[in-house]
Amino acid sequence: MAPPRRRSVGNRNLPANLYPNGKYFQYRNPITGKKTSINKPMAEAIKLANAANARLLPMVADYSLLEMITGEAAPRVRKLLDRFETEWLPERDLAASTLTEIRFKLERYRQDLGDKLIGQIDVLAMSEYLDEFSNNAYTKHRSLMIQIWAFAVAKGLADRNVAEMTIKKREQAKVRQRHTLEGVTKIIDAETTPDWLKRAIRLALLSLQRREDLVSWERSAVDLDANIIRISASKTQNYDTPIHLEIEMGADLRQLVTECLAVPIISPYLLCYRPARRRRDQMDAKLHWSAINEDYLTKEFRKARDECGAYDHIEDVRARPTVHELRALGAWLYKQQGFGQDYIQALLGHATEEMTEFYQEGHEKEVVYQRVKAGLKL
Repeated sequence: MAPPRRRSVGNRNLPANLYPNGKYFQYRNPITGKKTSINKPMAEAIKLANAANARLLPMVADYSLLEMITGEAAPRVRKLLDRFETEWLPERDLAASTLTEIRFKLERYRQDLGDKLIGQIDVLAMSEYLDEFSNNAYTKHRSLMIQIWAFAVAKGLADRNVAEMTIKKREQAKVRQRHTLEGVTKIIDAETTPDWLKRAIRLALLSLQRREDLVSWERSAVDLDANIIRISASKTQNYDTPIHLEIEMGADLRQLVTECLAVPIISPYLLCYRPARRRRDQMDAKLHWSAINEDYLTKEFRKARDECGAYDHIEDVRARPTVHELRALGAWLYKQQGFGQDYIQALLGHATEEMTEFYQEGHEKEVVYQRVKAGLKL
């Protein structure tokens, strides 16, 4: 809340927050401090200021005094966000990555809006807050805010869903372009590309697995005698039918996996590297000192891509393909080599049929792996 300005002799008889502005007047919002010109005669300006004060001044009352008088804690946004996180989120079967993203947004809302009364967040306040975000970010934050305020209405903490009353913007089309085989080959062949990243790129193309699964793929998942490698798609683990794949390795994938196992680093992961420096805070943030986290993979891929000039013809750096688009290129390559659509969908982990479930003693669910193949040749 902005501090009130002292009244001078010239404006002593005017309502609170109304000030002379040349020939006319301006009103200063007691909550935001925003000034609005009122190009009206004094009588009309006073009438407007009194109406605005009647609506806004109750919101800037002494919260602690209000709580002492009423015996109840003021309903602040922080309380709403805490209840939303503890009561609403656990009821949704959301992927771990989605939950992490939502909690990150909730923490930002706590910092930005947490101390405000819920009643202070009207349509104008919500609209102004959402307008701080760019187009696509605006859409995502608005969607979450609609869910939060729907929860608030259902719990009696708010009278209406003010987020739903804000403008719905159309998301801008993604400008990022697809990978080409020539572009990816240039990245792999470049001397500036680290060996571990070359293996990561090939593993993404051959296995069609997601970034988060590539960096967490454990060596123990490999059975060279049976020529298989297992993986449980992390994005599906909170689904009713999580995806578990038992991949029969083609010659190229088997060769790559063998290379990964032969890397002279004692690591539980197929993809690993030896950091140049081992900072304590970085080591504590990882499951193992040799692990490659998702953000580091993304950053190093972007760096290698630009250093070798693979996509310099795409002037907008934001439009150049990233690690994520490797899956799409791999799926296209499989199709070009004559593999069927069902084969590719299964390898991508996009199966739609319900998996067979077996139960052990105690009715514990047994993981059932779906047998697929990965026979792409690079």
